[in-house]
Amino acid sequence: MASGPSKEELEMYWKSSRQYFDELAKYYKTADPSYYQQFIAPFYSNPFNQGSSAKSGSGAKKALVILVIVFIMVLSAGIAVFFLITKEQGDTDFKKYEKQIETSKDGNKKENEDINKIFSDDDFITGSKYLAEKDYDKAEEHLKRIKPGDKNYKQAQQLLESIKYLRKYDK
Repeated sequence: MASGPSKEELEMYWKSSRQYFDELAKYYKTADPSYYQQFIAPFYSNPFNQGSSAKSGSGAKKALVILVIVFIMVLSAGIAVFFLITKEQGDTDFKKYEKQIETSKDGNKKENEDINKIFSDDDFITGSKYLAEKDYDKAEEHLKRIKPGDKNYKQAQQLLESIKYLRKYDK
């Protein structure tokens, strides 16, 4: 059986009256070393159980805070690098398409068809978006750009037909 305060009482002293806890620790370290080792020493050896006392030295808390800050900084730098790389990749893709447009104007039919497919898909998606936003003029403008023979042509014509009815009944 323990010859001193209970574990709960020691926790209360540790949190509320650190000076009294330290005096108890000093006393039991010499008077009852087994009690000290079993009940008091764990408070001093646990780095996450540091109190607010100045002499307790909250080195573990400081180290943890520093690690969290360093982790956040590294994560932020990684995200920034990721966005810079993807932005540059997007810019180079756009420049590649611009170059394809320029060369297709010179008569290269295959590249011109590829570019038209890309822009046709964009026009269908953009037109559908404007239709959902009830901006019928812009939707119609994009959907009319889709040429016969395109995979989205039939759907685009159906949406154009729907726009006529929507204009009548949305007023």
